[in-house]
Amino acid sequence: MTKLFRRKVMKFIACFLIVFASYIIQTTPGLFDAFGVVPILVLPACICIAVFEGEFAGGLFGFFAGLLCDSTSETVFGFNALIFLLFCVLAGLSTIYIFRRSTMNIMLLCLVAIFLRSGLEFFFAFVLYQYENLDVFFYTIIAPQIVFTSLFSLPYCVIFRRLHKKFEPEETRE
Repeated sequence: MTKLFRRKVMKFIACFLIVFASYIIQTTPGLFDAFGVVPILVLPACICIAVFEGEFAGGLFGFFAGLLCDSTSETVFGFNALIFLLFCVLAGLSTIYIFRRSTMNIMLLCLVAIFLRSGLEFFFAFVLYQYENLDVFFYTIIAPQIVFTSLFSLPYCVIFRRLHKKFEPEETRE
């Protein structure tokens, strides 16, 4: 194995461990529970992977993390996997062709992704079935979940930026 290949393998193992640890923390009852609202920690982690490692690696990690989230969510199996895959690929492509890799842009991408994901889940799980008091549910559960999840985009941005710089060879660094 070449040195570059070993670095990439070690980097992706570290990314996998961070995503898996985020999933474990996310699903541990009462750990980050604030007034009944639990953040979706793996989505900002996968968006940051897509930004720093590219759309292909981000899409793979997004699909894997989505399957993990599908195993414990109340949505249709595959919903999170497809949504995470789509958002991670779009985040990776947008940082290649449109945005710079600044912290503010990454936080904005995470905010948009979590807003769209939560909005789609809210629409398909509650609005279509015409539950009552949907506005109260949105403002007490969905909106705080969006805010709470987007707060974790900054630490993930710092973690994955350092991980990217540590494992990239000096001649390919930006």
